Amino acid sequence: MSQLEDLTQQALQIHPEQPAEAAALLREGAGVLEDGDAAQRDAWLRAAEHILLGHLADGQGLAALLPPDAARARAAIALAAGSSPDWQDLTPPDRIRAHYNAALARTRSRDFAGQGALLQAAQALAQAHGDDAEAQQAWAAVANNVAADLRYYFKPGDGEACAAMLEAAQLARIAWQRAGGWLQIERADWQLAMCAAAAGEGVLALQAARAGLQACEANAADDYEYCFAYQALGLAALVAGDLLEARRSRELMAGRVALVHADFRDYAERCLAEFDARLAA
Repeated sequence: MSQLEDLTQQALQIHPEQPAEAAALLREGAGVLEDGDAAQRDAWLRAAEHILLGHLADGQGLAALLPPDAARARAAIALAAGSSPDWQDLTPPDRIRAHYNAALARTRSRDFAGQGALLQAAQALAQAHGDDAEAQQAWAAVANNVAADLRYYFKPGDGEACAAMLEAAQLARIAWQRAGGWLQIERADWQLAMCAAAAGEGVLALQAARAGLQACEANAADDYEYCFAYQALGLAALVAGDLLEARRSRELMAGRVALVHADFRDYAERCLAEFDARLAA
């Protein structure tokens, strides 16, 4: 592993809880950027855009690190600042992707109206390129990832963040219905169920979780998909006040965790432990 690759991976591992420390690692990586191959430089660039702009809303800091050919990151900086980006070197899918970290940057200052406007702009770009399958998938991923970020940092009682989170998750579900196969739709249902459960919206959470489980049953899903379908159903049931269903789903999830591929089992076990903590509370 090259020094650049090592620094990038370290930054990504710690960035959700330690974004400033992750940014410091990426700044160190900028000093050895030319030593990496094209894939390693691209990975560093994506991480820098996500962490410095998306997590720290530090457009100026990101701009100072960028190589000359970082067109998408420069467009994202402009969007986050409310300026018109230079699109000429970007494909429609990358124009859409540029909205992701720009939208996250707005949430860091609690500018949820600005974040919503950026999602609307990304959606409009996707609609303008309706025949471009990659553009449709890019839009669906942007909406999903914004929802996931808002859910990760969500605090109960935060009405503005809650509304933004649910809107993004619902937009993602609609987008994946158009752009994806059953697996992408099922995972969008999982995201919506998890966001709705975090928001305390039991009816919506159950509806989405049951749709995801039905998709698993209809498509011979593997143990990984079933594991998290039961997670979503259990948490939705807990929020909806159905403790019996929550416990039943927990047991079904635990059975699938034991069968998940070893590469993903630690993560699945952590999620089960979090579910158990919620049940205990």
